[in-house]
Amino acid sequence: MARHHALALPLAGALLLPTLMNAQVDRTQAPEPGPAPTVNIGDHRSFTLANGMRVIVVENHKLPLVSVQVKFDIEPVLQGDLAGYQDLVGEVLGAGTARHTKEELDELIDGMGASLSTSSDGLYASVLSRNFNQLMGLVYEVVTSASFPPAEVEKARTRMISSVRTRADDPDQIAEAVGRALTYGKDHPYGEVPTEATLARVRREHLYAYYQRFFRPEDGYLVFVGDITEAEARTLAERLFAGWKGATVKTTQGADGTEVVEGLGPVRKATVKPRATRPRSVCFVDRPGSAQSVIKVCFPVDLPPNDPMALSGQVMNTILGGGVFNARLMQNLREDKAYTYGAYSSLEADRYVGSWSGGCSVRNEVTDSAVMQVLQELERIMEEPVTDAELELTRNYMAGSFARGLEDPRTVARFALNTYLYDLRPDHYATYLARLDTVSRASVQEAARRFLFPENAVVLVVGDKRSVANSLTGLSLEDVVLYYDINGDRYREAGEPVPAGVTVQKVIEDYLAAIGGRPAIERIRDVRKRYTATVQGMEVSLAEVLSLPGNYRLDMQMGPMTLQRIVCSGGRGYSEGPDGRMELVDQALQEAMENAWPVPEAKYAELGYEVRLTGMVEVDGRQAYRLRVTTPSDRSYQDYYDVETGLKVKRTETQATPKGTIEVNTLFADHKPTAGVLFPHRITQSAGVLFEFEATAIDVNKGVDPSVFNVDGQ
Repeated sequence: MARHHALALPLAGALLLPTLMNAQVDRTQAPEPGPAPTVNIGDHRSFTLANGMRVIVVENHKLPLVSVQVKFDIEPVLQGDLAGYQDLVGEVLGAGTARHTKEELDELIDGMGASLSTSSDGLYASVLSRNFNQLMGLVYEVVTSASFPPAEVEKARTRMISSVRTRADDPDQIAEAVGRALTYGKDHPYGEVPTEATLARVRREHLYAYYQRFFRPEDGYLVFVGDITEAEARTLAERLFAGWKGATVKTTQGADGTEVVEGLGPVRKATVKPRATRPRSVCFVDRPGSAQSVIKVCFPVDLPPNDPMALSGQVMNTILGGGVFNARLMQNLREDKAYTYGAYSSLEADRYVGSWSGGCSVRNEVTDSAVMQVLQELERIMEEPVTDAELELTRNYMAGSFARGLEDPRTVARFALNTYLYDLRPDHYATYLARLDTVSRASVQEAARRFLFPENAVVLVVGDKRSVANSLTGLSLEDVVLYYDINGDRYREAGEPVPAGVTVQKVIEDYLAAIGGRPAIERIRDVRKRYTATVQGMEVSLAEVLSLPGNYRLDMQMGPMTLQRIVCSGGRGYSEGPDGRMELVDQALQEAMENAWPVPEAKYAELGYEVRLTGMVEVDGRQAYRLRVTTPSDRSYQDYYDVETGLKVKRTETQATPKGTIEVNTLFADHKPTAGVLFPHRITQSAGVLFEFEATAIDVNKGVDPSVFNVDGQ
């Protein structure tokens, strides 16, 4: 069972050929336009049964094959904490009926050489015409008396949970699921994301109640295609389906007027149509260690299939990125920039709410540049008319695709069904080529301006947070990168409860003991550290000097260029960078002076630091205690201390920059002793750019020339 299921020229004509061959053609003038193309869609017949079920018949007797589709027009319904159950309806619909078990159905369908596939809104089946009457009996059974055996429900749920688990390992699956949630919102049926937790709540009664409530003849379509006459189809439809009334469903009304179905619960539909109204946001899903980023730019679009501008919109999107090699996104991101193997976009029409999305997969170091190019292409097609060559190529491509589709009689049936479902004009498809021929450069630009929202888009990136995320902040009109998990929910670092007896003080004291103990720490009077890193082929040096009490200097340079310098001494200080020098005052000065302590943990109590123990988390595969630290200057960050070694292994801090708010993650490793105190000799920091610093020298109590901290000079 397939579940997813010669013409000769007259002599006179030949005599004209030399004259025609020698005729001169004026190629300076465009040829006169020919008549608008017409297309013969083919006939279909339609009638309605007494119970309200519409029947559509498309005859095609070239092959002895017949197919049947049963489809129910179901408005999207929110699944809530049962997200995924509607997919399970489709999985289990054909797994047994009131008369036959799954095994018996499989044997019968295989025995007649048929195929049958099911979905949450119906089924599709096909077979040789001589066996069609027999197949229709099984189709009727599945549609009207599916039994949803508990064992089959459990098998299907296990398969779906397994599929959901693979999402974590597939960045494209993550981008698809999270992109849907961000485009429509998780309070809309199109934005819901099935998870292990939601699927675990689903029971057989939920599937059965949904099936009984929404598989109704008045909402149903029965479509026959192939080697069958209208009379034969009518006889079958009348005999099998005309007397079907649908199940008796017990419903009540909730306090808010919502329909409540026994066995399923409230039937909630979307109350608000998603719209692209928020300023452009940048959203990120972390896949540590990923060498590539998956980019998805997306937003909802108000585009029903019967919209007069729908065809111009499809032409516009095909030029932009809709599947042809000459599309702009492909030419820009692949051919010109060599960022990716392929870049595409789609514009989806839908009765309830449509969408646009576009993107590609790129290597980490060009992620921000690739996103910028996608946004610029959106803006360009809105601001500048497309070229005549682009328009002609696209219309020819779309006309060819349309014509090829007509070779399949199922296309004619689909067109007929769409005409009823989407309230299309009766000649919608017959006039397709003629309407396509009238799409102009101006109408393409008008469609772009109506359907594209680069300033209100969601920019979703799935990739390595440490390497990529902070470089995207400047692309957000909200000046911040928002982090999400693989299910489309805002990311919150999970934390386990700490064992009994573990306190903030214990974590701090264990750390101080691990690096050498309080006596060794208290002997430190000055420290000089030097680190180097290579970034994009350039060497970056970092020098940090401190001397008690209250003297601090940091210098970060790339060659002769100073990337950052901070100096403070005697209650004064300044910072310096590529944009110039500025005095440090108030909170900024206090933050700089806090760096003057070699091991601030040893002074937390007397300096007025506020520290909370917020749980245990995993850092690079090892358990760590997480402390939330608030300094006297109200600077806040999270420090992580390895449970086993006691050493500080990570710091996470949110910082405001001229390009927006970024998250700075710093990892500490390779601790080695100097003057009896352990210092990290490898520091990895992501702050827009990924720095991997290696220590070249760490000196303790060697003395520091006071002029190093001169806040008036260099």
